[in-house]
Amino acid sequence: MNLRQQLVEERVSITEQDLGLPRDEAFERFCHTTYTGISSHAFEAGDWVDGAEDKQIDLITIVDNEGEADIYIISTKFVKSFSSNAIIQFRNGLNWIFNKSRSDIESIENVRFKDKINEVRSTINGIGYSNARIHCAFITNGLSSNLSNEYDREVLTILQEYDNSTFQDFTFESIGADELISMLNMLEKTDRSIDAEIPIRYDTNNPSLIRYHSEGLKGLVCSAAATDIATIVNQDRSGVIFDSNIRRFLGSSGEVNRDINNTCSDASSSYQFWFLNNGITIICDKFDPTTDPDNPHVKVTNLQIVNGCQTASALAIAANSGSLKADTRVLLRIYETQDPELIDKIVLTTNNQNRISNRDLKANDSVQVDMEAAFLTYGFLYERKVNQFRSISLEGKRVVANEVIGQCYLATVMKKPADARRRKYKVWSDYYNHIFSGNSIEPHLLSFLIYEGAKSWINDNNISKSTNNLERKLVNNGIFHITRIVAFLWRGTDSWTTNNLSENISAVLNSPEVLVSHLPQTLTILTELIESNNVFMRDLDGALKSNILETEITRILHQGSYPEAPSNLSQGFLPI
Repeated sequence: MNLRQQLVEERVSITEQDLGLPRDEAFERFCHTTYTGISSHAFEAGDWVDGAEDKQIDLITIVDNEGEADIYIISTKFVKSFSSNAIIQFRNGLNWIFNKSRSDIESIENVRFKDKINEVRSTINGIGYSNARIHCAFITNGLSSNLSNEYDREVLTILQEYDNSTFQDFTFESIGADELISMLNMLEKTDRSIDAEIPIRYDTNNPSLIRYHSEGLKGLVCSAAATDIATIVNQDRSGVIFDSNIRRFLGSSGEVNRDINNTCSDASSSYQFWFLNNGITIICDKFDPTTDPDNPHVKVTNLQIVNGCQTASALAIAANSGSLKADTRVLLRIYETQDPELIDKIVLTTNNQNRISNRDLKANDSVQVDMEAAFLTYGFLYERKVNQFRSISLEGKRVVANEVIGQCYLATVMKKPADARRRKYKVWSDYYNHIFSGNSIEPHLLSFLIYEGAKSWINDNNISKSTNNLERKLVNNGIFHITRIVAFLWRGTDSWTTNNLSENISAVLNSPEVLVSHLPQTLTILTELIESNNVFMRDLDGALKSNILETEITRILHQGSYPEAPSNLSQGFLPI
């Protein structure tokens, strides 16, 4: 066992202890967080499909983002090797996800896998294949440098079948201990910053660099070798260098990116790249150009590419394939500022596609720091960054991910459970200032506690594995709708400005069973709303994304006449 394999085992042991999971499942959760960047405290139980007939697929996560989606399909084995047989089974799993008939899928006994297949297909049908990015990973604690020829052939078979321009992008990664630790280091980097020393073109006899200063602001325009930009991107596996994750890259199959690749890879056109491409825009905390004729370069601290993600990513791919020509040059615009408002303006004006900030970009906002301090007064650790509390013992402590807090607030206080479930990117964009307004945190904490209470009741009654298809799908994919309904039934109001929120919080913390009498009725209300609408019944996933269902929920709650829960529905409840 080498050092990195030992480090993986240590991190799995910590995950096992912190989350109270069996060792193999702790490895799955550790891998999921490390690969997707989603906090283990924001993990959705429905994403875990491990079980009988799982076709070697353990986890499937769908991340929607404004008409596009990233779909992560993960298989893990807590072993120190890479088995070619596992890849054969993985390919079989992909065949079930993408190719099998609806009747075949209904025959699957693993209901979690069956439900997730239907969710994946519903998502792709809604956005179109060309807007879906598929990320497959087989993860072990082995060494990816020791893959067998047979293993490589099996992976190639998968790529030949699916990486054919059907999807916006399709990748298959074999991830071992080396990759896991490298990805983890980037994920947990304290300031999540990238520093670089970029060689630039400089000629004292031919002006090739522009420096601009105005009212304390600094800008630099220069040219760099495309190979140097590609190196920076390729060394940043987690995509911190981009405003959005590197997986926001639109893939090599799009027309624009094909043109970028063709130009920089063709000796007859690569020298023209500087003239044909719009260049790359960088923001940073500080830049320092050195105009030494023998070593011209610019040192950049905490750089982020806010415009030119497609260019930089395409250059990185060309470099990896060995096709990037050495004479390819790219124009750089570098702006030095730590003013978040100015950064937002630069991002917006240089590239509208990047105006949606993600969780990482908001992590150091003053309101997020204040939320962390306020949650601590109630005994909760408010996680602003993934694995933020990795260095402390979590025994007796409760970690709450700010993303989940935002989703709970959006679902209950703002009465938008559909957005909370399938459009959670809006937590960090459209609704950010409303959700994280700097006002009292009691609505945030109470909505989260109700959400946790609903999840505990579902788990206690094992409803997520129910043989009733509708009931099972509702608790797995409609948890925020359930949270929104039970919050109203228990509190008797949609107002979150009342003075008794602290009393409500104390009631749930001290006596979790206060919710129990309302949860069976909650599920009945949601079930009957779906069953009464043929459109909802034909497309349940679409219904749970629909604002129409949200309106119907509000109507029936305010109407005040609710269906009674069946007497045979258990009211068991586990403390949260």
